[in-house]
Amino acid sequence: MKRTQELMPAVPPVSGILARPLVLTALMLLLAVSAKCADYQATVLSDGPRAYYRFNDDTGRSPINRNSGSLGAAGNATNDLPTGVVHPFPGALAGDGNRSEFFDFSTRTEIPWNAALNPPNTQPFTVEAWFYPASDQTATGQSPINNRYAYPTSTPGRQGWVFFQRKPSADYVGGEQVGWNFRMYNGIGTSGRLDVTSLVPYELGKWTHVVVVYDPVEVTNATVTMYINGVAANTNIWTGGGSGTDPGYVANTNDHDPLEAVNGPAALALGNYNNTAGSSLNPYFGAIDEFAFYTNKLSSAQILAHYQNATNAARSVPYQTLVQSDNPVEYLRLDEIAPGPDIAINMGDLRNGGVATNAPGVRHPAQSALAGRIDDGAFSGHWRNGGGAFADIAWNAANNPDASVPFTFEGWFRPTADQMNPGPSPVNNRLANGIANRTGWVIYQRDPNDTYKGVPGDSGVGWTFRMYTGSGSGGQDVLTGVPYNVGEWQHLVVTWEPQTDVGPAVNGGVAWQGTLTAYVDGLAVATNTAATYSANTDPTEDGRPPTDFAVGSYNLASGGGEEFEGDIDEVAFYNNYVLTPDQILAHYQAGTNSHPATNYETLVLTAPFTGPEREGPKTYLRFNDPATYPTSNAGALGSLTDGNLVLTTNIASGPQAPAYVGFEASNAALPLDGLKQWASLNNPTGLNISGQITLEAWIKPGATQGDPARIISHGPPTPTVYDLSTYPLLTLSGSLLSSNEVFLRIEGGGANYAVGSSDGTNTYRASYPVPAGDLGGGNWVHLAGTYDGANWRLFRNGAPVMALPARSMSLPSMTRRFRQTVSRHTTPPVSSGRIRLPSDSRALR
Repeated sequence: MKRTQELMPAVPPVSGILARPLVLTALMLLLAVSAKCADYQATVLSDGPRAYYRFNDDTGRSPINRNSGSLGAAGNATNDLPTGVVHPFPGALAGDGNRSEFFDFSTRTEIPWNAALNPPNTQPFTVEAWFYPASDQTATGQSPINNRYAYPTSTPGRQGWVFFQRKPSADYVGGEQVGWNFRMYNGIGTSGRLDVTSLVPYELGKWTHVVVVYDPVEVTNATVTMYINGVAANTNIWTGGGSGTDPGYVANTNDHDPLEAVNGPAALALGNYNNTAGSSLNPYFGAIDEFAFYTNKLSSAQILAHYQNATNAARSVPYQTLVQSDNPVEYLRLDEIAPGPDIAINMGDLRNGGVATNAPGVRHPAQSALAGRIDDGAFSGHWRNGGGAFADIAWNAANNPDASVPFTFEGWFRPTADQMNPGPSPVNNRLANGIANRTGWVIYQRDPNDTYKGVPGDSGVGWTFRMYTGSGSGGQDVLTGVPYNVGEWQHLVVTWEPQTDVGPAVNGGVAWQGTLTAYVDGLAVATNTAATYSANTDPTEDGRPPTDFAVGSYNLASGGGEEFEGDIDEVAFYNNYVLTPDQILAHYQAGTNSHPATNYETLVLTAPFTGPEREGPKTYLRFNDPATYPTSNAGALGSLTDGNLVLTTNIASGPQAPAYVGFEASNAALPLDGLKQWASLNNPTGLNISGQITLEAWIKPGATQGDPARIISHGPPTPTVYDLSTYPLLTLSGSLLSSNEVFLRIEGGGANYAVGSSDGTNTYRASYPVPAGDLGGGNWVHLAGTYDGANWRLFRNGAPVMALPARSMSLPSMTRRFRQTVSRHTTPPVSSGRIRLPSDSRALR
């Protein structure tokens, strides 16, 4: 059999996307390890891979939040409201890929009453949690945690305790105090007794560590102390009340009359009031993480150690290990994924009424638009392979204010292709499909720069915001006219300021003329002072379903299609509020500063001020939702290189004992169909490598393969769609300037295994004919490819498959890095099969 080895320059850096069928972007692996080794996983890890994906992540979905404290399963919490389940959300711990739970005003998780969670008032206890508030509308008394007996009669009175979110800072008018409030009840009446408020300001959209310690020096001389971010903030001392002998706190009991306690004794609830409140709930809007309850006093040193550990991405001891060493009775990590559709949380005032449902092809989280925010994410979509990658919000009047009402749209876009025909639409909120009189608005991607003038689909430079008039199909535009680089983020804001009533429109709706202003990267760049607009309505002109709000493509009301190729982040719609130029510039500056004075999301959530509370945007899609089906990295880079699965899950059987003795009998793998299924790793810095590298995977290839069929691929970026011989004056930008790829793949429609790299013009590889029986034979094949700085080598089932060592020669170094994640391959569909993968930045021998 013929063996070929081609030399290559230093490996171009990898830009991580595990792309389509057998296209995995984990790179650099271990040497070829025989399936007969005693423990494959341990052997791989002993070689120190940067990335190692076992594809054995839990695919289960459950409404149960599991307790890791000493109470065990009796302390499990259940999502028990019929209105919905909690949503996964990025966790509070720095540099850790753990999830938290987001409570959207309609959800809670509840632990049944247990004596261990309700110690008598003669014993101390500690409550610990991380809060991420997303609303400052605190007049309703949002309750993130509730452990209170509070039936309407509550004989002889309320018991237990509760947390309330109070106003964020003294800037807010009103009589309530600043910070987080912990209120205890003593079984006498309905008023709180021993009570403490932190008096420490907090920010919306930012995690706060909150700990409360109850210390019953004596029942009538008890103290309660609240710690904020590791430091004691405020202490209150109970002195016996009016009688001098009343306790400041009485624990919940389970001995109430069943005719009163119709829903049972008081549960401990997160995200809402508990079962004893009936329908009088005080829901919380925000995330909670790492909830713990201790039947002892944590010391100031312990509390500070917890906070410091959580905020240190280089921690030497895992946070959960530290917490468990302090013996909590209850410890909810809150990292489970509950059953339900794949959604993007709406952090605007529409809350659960405005969530966006992701189509199956959406990739998330992609890399965030916000500088330095490795904890954040973005939406990623594409127009290839049939498209269909969009997120959709059902009709809501708040996203469609009357044309007489001002509004602001804000978002961040990162196009990864320059196809302008048909015109890609990153956001669409219009009624257009088969109707004569269009309403609403749409955003289009236009040319990257002026050199594209005359190409098919050319409609100017930058971005177009088009409004419709309700009279015919024509629109009223504002075109930014500002160039952008493909593969780089750009901040877009558009404001609508109505001035004159010019209605009614032909469709009978309200129409106004006013001013459209577009801002790019914080600065005003274009204005249309005579734009006419007619908003979407319900009912519609002809009785069809009302308009949906889509991100990533045309909406359903426009017939779908026109998919945007690239990433979208931080989409916000402000109803009846026009962001000021200063606010817009502040948003851009916060988004591009890795250490802003105020978090970007805090600025968005608190932008409109209307008195005692700020009315935030109606829709705010942060697109930082964790992957619905993640693939975790067991290598040295840890969660920084976790990935997500697209249109597939790890439900196949991998190499398993006893046939493959180094693996578990239940070892899982990732099935790929050779069409649209793939795994994505984004573009973490740690996987951008020049120099020595090893790629390794176990595959079970199907009988039919595309050409090429990528098993692991880092690159190439989407190339320009235009023929440069036809349009020689085009000035390409950003990721269009790079064609680098590093790969482990099958070539020639199943003829050869190959490992190597390409700079877009020259390909350097080591290849080997695929032996008979490998394709469709039902056996697992171990492939590994190495580059030692001069030569590529290929291994199959642990053995080198080269006749002779490669020649060595001096070659120029290629060290250019891709500037952003390079998305999507333009090749035919890749191989079907199953893969397992690790990675290392050296050539194993």
